Amino acid sequence: MKNFVASVLALVVGFFTVTFAAIMGLFIGIAALIARPFIKKKVEAAYAEAVKQQGGDYTANSTVIDGEYDDITNRSQAQSQSQTGNHHMNQMAQSL
Repeated sequence: MKNFVASVLALVVGFFTVTFAAIMGLFIGIAALIARPFIKKKVEAAYAEAVKQQGGDYTANSTVIDGEYDDITNRSQAQSQSQTGNHHMNQMAQSL
């Protein structure tokens, strides 16, 4: 009888926990949807202020990232080839 009561109590507590988590998740999701436009405005205003302080031009729909450009398209191939070449050199040196 004790096991039956403990099992029923555990099921009730588990159901309450899952229900409570679902309700909290729903409220947090709704709050996030409501807050999204306000947060977006603040982020855009902060970005515009940062760009203005740095003396740059601000465009809301810009897709260009300012900064240094380092072409790395051939770097991975060159590094792997140089590593393989070093490996072969080390093997040749050890065999002598």
